[in-house]
Amino acid sequence: MKPVNAEARLGGKIRTTEQLIRAFSRKVKKIGLIREVKSRIFYESKGTKRRRKKHAAKNRSQRRGG
Repeated sequence: MKPVNAEARLGGKIRTTEQLIRAFSRKVKKIGLIREVKSRIFYESKGTKRRRKKHAAKNRSQRRGG
């Protein structure tokens, strides 16, 4: 996992703390940090990772019409 920085600051369009939290949440979601943390909660073997990725690739291919 490479280090990432997600930050949101008050000022400009962001005027309230609610807007600040929403902006931060959007940035974190965009970089995929939550997804990665959830995937690292439990150990996943190499074989399981390979099968999951292969299945995802097959689904992507079918959606594209291949």
